Amino acid sequence: MATNPLHKAARDGVIADINDYLDEHEDDIDVRDGDGRTALHWAAAEDQAPAGALLVECDADVNVVDKDGNTPLHLTAVHNNRLVTSMLLWGGADVTAKNNKGNTALHEAAAANAKDVAWLIMENGKVDSIREEKNIDGKTPLDLARESQEPDSSLVKVFETGEHFD
Repeated sequence: MATNPLHKAARDGVIADINDYLDEHEDDIDVRDGDGRTALHWAAAEDQAPAGALLVECDADVNVVDKDGNTPLHLTAVHNNRLVTSMLLWGGADVTAKNNKGNTALHEAAAANAKDVAWLIMENGKVDSIREEKNIDGKTPLDLARESQEPDSSLVKVFETGEHFD
């Protein structure tokens, strides 16, 4: 739960409150909550692209991990938040970062059937190294895409062939 004023402002996308907080607490941009999440994690999870962009512009760590090993990019993948994903990738998010389950953001996108985010991650490069990457259960993004509740055949095709969406 977002209890810090910066976390609340990022979660709710209140740019003025983010600016006010950072004016007074510039060094606290990556302050963590009880789950190890930062304001950027909250902006990513709640699809608050303007808030996320401001935080990245103010040098928030785009690769910071929470207690589960999730980066903000993992959270955008879980929630299929395309705009924030683009912003994080532009800001240098590491697409090869793994959480505590051994999942990259591409694994998370596949499991969530998040076609748009999967495409953005794959367009970012390093596709070959992460497309075949296995998590701690020995599953690749393709395996997770096939297991998702409503597998998108075009998403499965991308993982099978490495070709991009039409």
